Amino acid sequence: MPDDPRPLRADARRNRARILAVAEAVFAEKGPSASTEEVAERAGVAIGTVFRHFPTKHSCFRRS
Repeated sequence: MPDDPRPLRADARRNRARILAVAEAVFAEKGPSASTEEVAERAGVAIGTVFRHFPTKHSCFRRS
């Protein structure tokens, strides 16, 4: 999303923050083999929302 000049809507900012928090916990528990599906489920968002914000697992850790 850093390439998009438009600011995120409030709900998108909340989703992104929730995904980051959950991803941190899931990856701490399970390491790099943790699934993005589990991150989405625990964050209460659809998998597409996770991939919209973070197209790769690695991008979850680059908090730009």
